[in-house]
Amino acid sequence: MRRYYIAVSYDVCEHNNLYENMNEYPIDASIDLEEQVRDFAKKDVAPIIKVYESQTSDFKEFRLYREYKFKEYECRCNS
Repeated sequence: MRRYYIAVSYDVCEHNNLYENMNEYPIDASIDLEEQVRDFAKKDVAPIIKVYESQTSDFKEFRLYREYKFKEYECRCNS
């Protein structure tokens, strides 16, 4: 059974009660997943990237596959 993956970047600021999705990126199965996720985080300066998995390309039903956190992009507005 083929599976489809999509990455979603999130902007997070606990000080301002902010947790919102920014961009969605299709995952290319021929490229290393972690490398792609790091590139998405860098592009969006996103502290969290969530990868979702679906059995259909339309993503009508999906589940969280993995969550990645990037300390280097965390909010520093209160430091």
